[in-house]
Parts: sequence; C-alpha cells; structure tokens
Amino acid sequence: MARDPSPVARQVARDRNDSEWAAARPPQKRQEPSRRRKAAATDSATVDLVDWLSENPETIEQIQTVGNILAGPVVRQLDEKFGGSEPRSARRKLTEHFWCDLLVAAAEAIEEFSKALDQVPEYMTAVIMRSRAAERRSPFVNGLVGLAARTAWEPIKNMIHTTGVKELQRTCRILSVLICPAPENHKAVRDGALLPLAQEGLLETSKERLEQVFPADWVRRLREGLDQA
Repeated sequence: MARDPSPVARQVARDRNDSEWAAARPPQKRQEPSRRRKAAATDSATVDLVDWLSENPETIEQIQTVGNILAGPVVRQLDEKFGGSEPRSARRKLTEHFWCDLLVAAAEAIEEFSKALDQVPEYMTAVIMRSRAAERRSPFVNGLVGLAARTAWEPIKNMIHTTGVKELQRTCRILSVLICPAPENHKAVRDGALLPLAQEGLLETSKERLEQVFPADWVRRLREGLDQA
C-alpha cells in the first residue's frame, strides 16, 4: 500500500480506521479504554506510518531489506537449530510477538552500543528475555533468542554505513509496528517503537488517540519528548 502511487487505498484505510475509532466509545470516568478503542488507536498509528512511508520510498527499501534478513537467514538458522522435525510448528510459536521484540531490541541496541557494535547481539538477547518475562509472555530458549539476534545483526550492522544510525533505528521501529499482531497489547512495541516514532512526529494524526488509550506515564514521556524536540 505504501508503494502505491495512488492515495486511494490509503484513504480507504484511513476512512475505515476513523469509522472504527468513532464506533469505539471512550471510557466512562475511571474505566480503562476498551480493547477495541486501543486497537483502533494503534491501527491509526499504522495508517500514519504507511502514509509517511509513501512519501519516503528509501525507507521502504530499507524495511524490505531488514524483512528479508529475518525471513531468510534468520529463519533458516532457527529452523536448522531449533526446528526439529516440525519447523513450521516452531515458526508459529515465533509469531507471538517474537519478531517485533527482536526489532525493538535492535533499535534500542543500536543507540546503546553505537560505538561498540559487537556487543549488540548479547544486549538484544538480554532485552528480549527481560521484556518477555516482564510481560509474562511465553519464554523462549536463550540459545534461540541469541542465535536470532546474532544472525539478524550481522547484515543489519552493515546497513549502518549506508543508512546511518538514526535511519536504521527508525526502520526497525516502523517494521516492528507493522508486523506486530497487537501493538496495543505489546509493551515493548508501545514503549520502544510507537513512543519514539510519535516523538519524531511520524504519528501526527494518531497521537491524540494514543494519548487517550495508553497509560499516563506513556503520555508524559511523549509530551516530554515533544517539548525537547
């Protein structure tokens, strides 16, 4: 959709999301926002990102490159080491927020270790294991996470020289949001991808919606980041 020179499909997605947001009623008094309203807010963020990508084709190519790394060498390595006799079954388990965890961890690690890039895979592994434990998601074997991090990082690291640190971070964050099955329920994506993307101004239309459905601490950090921008 982002590659389509015609804005028709993107406008249809925007209109559909606006209708869903309007239909998802705001909470009464101290009630939590409904799942439907949270999903509509993060879907709005996805529409914003697709709109932004339509005007930034070079980032689309970078996202495609990173996606190919995950779908190619990383999956092959995981199939070989951890797939056993039923690699498809093993792959299905990874759809529970593993790939978006990996991308968010990569974006965080790039910033943390921009001057010590060889330490990135170990850091990514620790971030993923810690965030999954904190969110009480199904744990993965440390060796599997480490292998995925190492295999993904080597080719991604080479992109730094052509894209730069900031652009590569943005690429990983955008892709994590686009592939996440439910960003509104995934704290790592909410804090590690949606928050910095909103602070960059990439989610202008959906920013107010996200503020209505995400915790007060998220909203506070967003506003602090915008004030500093």
